[in-house]
Amino acid sequence: MQITCTTPGITGLKDGLISSTGLHSKKEIVYTKLFQHPSSYTLSLRPLNIPRDMPAICKWAWKLSRAADTVAASYLYAGSSDFARSFMVLLNNRLALCQIDICAADKDELYDTFPTANGDYIIRLLMNTNRSTVRPLHLKALQTCMEYFFLFPEIKKIIAEPEAENKLYNEILLQAGFRQEEQVFSHYAVCNLLACTRQSFIP
Repeated sequence: MQITCTTPGITGLKDGLISSTGLHSKKEIVYTKLFQHPSSYTLSLRPLNIPRDMPAICKWAWKLSRAADTVAASYLYAGSSDFARSFMVLLNNRLALCQIDICAADKDELYDTFPTANGDYIIRLLMNTNRSTVRPLHLKALQTCMEYFFLFPEIKKIIAEPEAENKLYNEILLQAGFRQEEQVFSHYAVCNLLACTRQSFIP
């Protein structure tokens, strides 16, 4: 059994994801999902809190820790922009499971190499895991994010760009309903472009 509780912003869904989340303080939960089988727990989304969350992000991705100030500045820029947001997914409102960015596709660097349309958004995901296989909890975290994003009518398709050799990232996206469209060369690596619509999404 699953119970979903949504609080997508003070002004509601009609103002869109970017505007509604911009009204929240950095600690406010914007979406919570309660799971009651086999054990009871919640997964929640809140906007990224840079001072609070950067230590966890640098721990998950050691390459980012070497440029922590630059990364923090990029998160600050995204949080104040009118086209991107960053979120943390929390287990029971305490343990950070993953960090996810979402950006309007026409404002993303991918726009130069891949044709996008109005309503397309790009996500980038960073997971708290050192395993080589998908954990059900991380899949549910991604699915919870997708459910929240698709509440907003302006979001019609979500695109991800994992490196082709990152088997874990590709697998978790495919299990959530993403479908591969093509490959591109990005940041000195071959990346798969995977897309998910409301119709293909697997909740």
